[in-house]
Amino acid sequence: LVGMLNTAKIPANVEVVVAPSAIHAAEVKRSLRADVRVSGQDVWSQGNGAFTGETSAEMLKDAGAEYTLVGHSERRQKGESNEVVAKKAAYALDKGLGVIACIGETKEQRESKQTLAVVTEQLDAYAKHVKDWSRVVIAYEPVWAIGTGLTATPEQAQEVHASIRNWLKTKVSQSAADSTRIIYGGSVTAGNSAELSQKADIDGFLVGGASLKPDFLKIINAQNPTDKVTGAVNVAINGFGRIGRLVLRSSLNNPLVNVVAINDPFIAPQYMEYMLKYDTVHGILKADVSHDDEHVIVDGKKIRVYNKLNPAEITWNKEDVQYVVESTGAFTTTETASAHLKNGVEKVVISAPSKDAPMFVVGVNHELYEKDMHVVSNASCTTNCLAPLAKVINDTFGIKEGLMTTVHAVTATQKTVDGPSKKDWRGGRGACFNIIPSSTGAAKAVGKVIPSLNGKLTGMSFRVPTADVSVVDLTARLEKKASYDEIKAAVKRASETSMAGILGYTEESVVSSDFIGDSRSSIFDASAGIALTDD
Repeated sequence: LVGMLNTAKIPANVEVVVAPSAIHAAEVKRSLRADVRVSGQDVWSQGNGAFTGETSAEMLKDAGAEYTLVGHSERRQKGESNEVVAKKAAYALDKGLGVIACIGETKEQRESKQTLAVVTEQLDAYAKHVKDWSRVVIAYEPVWAIGTGLTATPEQAQEVHASIRNWLKTKVSQSAADSTRIIYGGSVTAGNSAELSQKADIDGFLVGGASLKPDFLKIINAQNPTDKVTGAVNVAINGFGRIGRLVLRSSLNNPLVNVVAINDPFIAPQYMEYMLKYDTVHGILKADVSHDDEHVIVDGKKIRVYNKLNPAEITWNKEDVQYVVESTGAFTTTETASAHLKNGVEKVVISAPSKDAPMFVVGVNHELYEKDMHVVSNASCTTNCLAPLAKVINDTFGIKEGLMTTVHAVTATQKTVDGPSKKDWRGGRGACFNIIPSSTGAAKAVGKVIPSLNGKLTGMSFRVPTADVSVVDLTARLEKKASYDEIKAAVKRASETSMAGILGYTEESVVSSDFIGDSRSSIFDASAGIALTDD
């Protein structure tokens, strides 16, 4: 299933969640593409402790799960009461998991016309304990249609789903009725999923083991034309320096990114092989790397190599390139980066700040991206570190003004020993032996991605002789009074919800090298913060 999903095309507007057995959850999470969620199959109603054989919400979180099922028919058949199921749901929600709350009737209950009464009783039990319905998905799972060969008609399924929607409106709120997803789990197949998906109150499907095969992909795409699905994107890298090489390394663990070509006018394939394989900071690449006259070869996959100075001369179309990562540092304007678009490329992502290209920081303003933007900037590393934290603080408490200081690891533009640097004399001093004050545009760049902070932040940089990982120290005056504990709580909450995977949170006694290889943009070190006053 993991292999199939990793190479599949999945609609951008469909959330896919898989629920492996608890013993495999962490392994599935590690090997599965990032846009597919992992769920537990069940959860215990209390925390870690002497509950032999049970899986706690904390254990699921540790394994990387974002959801858990509760009340599945097979659990109810073992004798779990509505009350027990509801307590499990409430505990999981309290610990930060989303809940797929199953309900459904037996064949006997269906035949005696008790379906709606049974479903309502199960929902009422949830309502006694669940206070926040924003992270609940309701799964109607008619027990009589599971593994029996019997199926509910679309009309039968819609009738129950409509009653659930009405129950939400009456017993919870109109908002919950409008936003809560109600999915159907009664023997969904590739044959009936399209018709079921057209029903007004059927928002998705709970698919069991019998359908975990290629038909699963047809079920996922039941309501989506092929031009609205996403899959692996063919990517080229222009500039095989520090960023370009790390883009390729990172892509090897991401099935949605397929690097097909590299351009660098100064590096031949043989030298590319060496530079990719060996890295002082990140170590030897755990892959089989070789080359021929026109390719770098990674684990048997050939990646075409070009050696052009002018991007307009690179025949990207021969490799079916869709996106180019522009990481030379030389083509950072819309005009110069657009040269890639002349050879069939759809989009260009500049790996540096740009004077005129739209600038995006994931988790901060990426939702403002529009499909007619063909050249965009991913901002700087410092901006990607500062902006997520600044957004959380500003959204929660408001920022009157702020001063940022970044203590920055060495970069490729610095000198190993003292040398000429016409624009920045101090920047020409030996990187290995000095703390070098420098200017930075990161604070101003935050104002571009968070307009409400434009003009409120400024800052400077110190270049220090460390190989990797930098730190941003943000000192801010707040609009609303807040204790440091309240600030920590706000950041922690964001790190587990809206900014999960982007903004991290730690209270451990860590140092910079502990974060080498961390894929998150920013990690808030709670134990290193100070509150001078409550504003």
